[in-house]
Amino acid sequence: MKLKIFLATALLTVSVLSWSDNQPDITLQSIQIPRQGLSHLLKFMDERPEIFHRPNDACQLLDLEQKEVALDAWWLFLDYMTTLDTISEQSASASLRATAITAHYRFALEYIVRIDQDPELVKWLNSRHKDLKLPKNFYEQFRSEMLGEFRTRQFEQASIEFRYDYRQPETNIFNYDLNAIHSIGRFTLLASNQTKKLKRSLYRVYYPFQKNIARGMGKVKFWRFGKTLITPEQAQTFSKSFEPGDFYLTRKEWRMTNVGIPGFWTHSALFIGTPEQRTEYFNTEEVKQWLRSKDAFSFEQLLRTSSTTYANHPGHDAMGRIQVLEALDDGVIFNSIESSLDADGAAVFRPRLSKLEKAKAIYNAFHYIGRPYDFHFDFDSDDALVCSELIYKSYQPGTNQQGIGFPLYRAVGKKMLTPNEIARWYDETVGTSDQQLDLVMFIDSNERDGVAFQSTEAAFIDSWKRPDWYIFTQPAYRDKTAVLAKSQDSDS
Repeated sequence: MKLKIFLATALLTVSVLSWSDNQPDITLQSIQIPRQGLSHLLKFMDERPEIFHRPNDACQLLDLEQKEVALDAWWLFLDYMTTLDTISEQSASASLRATAITAHYRFALEYIVRIDQDPELVKWLNSRHKDLKLPKNFYEQFRSEMLGEFRTRQFEQASIEFRYDYRQPETNIFNYDLNAIHSIGRFTLLASNQTKKLKRSLYRVYYPFQKNIARGMGKVKFWRFGKTLITPEQAQTFSKSFEPGDFYLTRKEWRMTNVGIPGFWTHSALFIGTPEQRTEYFNTEEVKQWLRSKDAFSFEQLLRTSSTTYANHPGHDAMGRIQVLEALDDGVIFNSIESSLDADGAAVFRPRLSKLEKAKAIYNAFHYIGRPYDFHFDFDSDDALVCSELIYKSYQPGTNQQGIGFPLYRAVGKKMLTPNEIARWYDETVGTSDQQLDLVMFIDSNERDGVAFQSTEAAFIDSWKRPDWYIFTQPAYRDKTAVLAKSQDSDS
């Protein structure tokens, strides 16, 4: 059964619960309805291990559709739990009140056990969800409350006050939920809650320090201050070969961040083109049909509707017109190609996908505009993003998107995909049935001659293996004509 149908049925059962503010008519059935709903919900979650029971070493991220299912389940869970909590507060019967409290406590623990095993689910539920009016860190607040002193004492007091009369119909339900709580191992959960609180307090002290250090490193150069080898004129010329949906890797030499980011390629960006380029490129019947399904009359209108930041953007920066979307230390922002390709080398890729798939990827990317840079390099969370994470999540395969199957890997316990790993993946798959990208352009540079130039695919293939000190060992650039032309451009 699809979750939407499941939700609709569940809401019908919840609507059966009604009582006046003055005289609540609470019976055992009032408790049974949300309790059974919660049982069905947990069963629904357990039958979808690809969302709720992924292995600890899983490297794939949840796609957008799977996240929506998890969010719908979270919303329905809270609805049922609110009903049980209200019953426990308004019941005049000590036995029914204790039964509602015990059921509420049991299903809270059951849900927490399932969610806590997956860091990505935890971070997703802790994200702010405006449509559901759920603030940031709401799951963390829920977890802390349910494992906190008040709820623990409430449950223990209810167990003491319950009238054990086996003639009462609620006795069997109470005992069933009580045994379920004991089987969960709640004392381990309670102990872990205190540990999490300690870790959170340490994190709050450490994170601002780490964040400021990372920001500073991104702006520090050891040499060749204020100058990169790809000129603004070259960036404009090169970009004439780009198409909306292309993305590229870049490297800036002499940056302190090159020491901290593994591999030769250290940054990535998504080329979205200008509004005119997108209008022309995506003028296909397939894209038009998709736009109609989104109630949009044009791709530009869809993008403006999806992002108020874009709708209010002037369309240019200090260097030129906006054509790029990328995650920098200021967050996910728009840039001109002149600003974005202000680098010493670049590799431009084109996904082997239809124009419709590329339109979907750009549309996905626009949802992340304005989010901060993720100085923890944590792919599990959407609250903040790194540069390669923006590329990954824009093209992430899903139920309604073919996407690109970028391979994530684990480092220090985290799922990751660095720009250099993208280059390595291309090297490993080019010419095979697994190839999903084409190299559009490789812009290499030579430090000794101070020139950037368009190079070959053969030269790019092993570039991901280059060490940080490659500029000291690279051969001299022999094309003096290109050097002279660049020098003349600089003089003019």
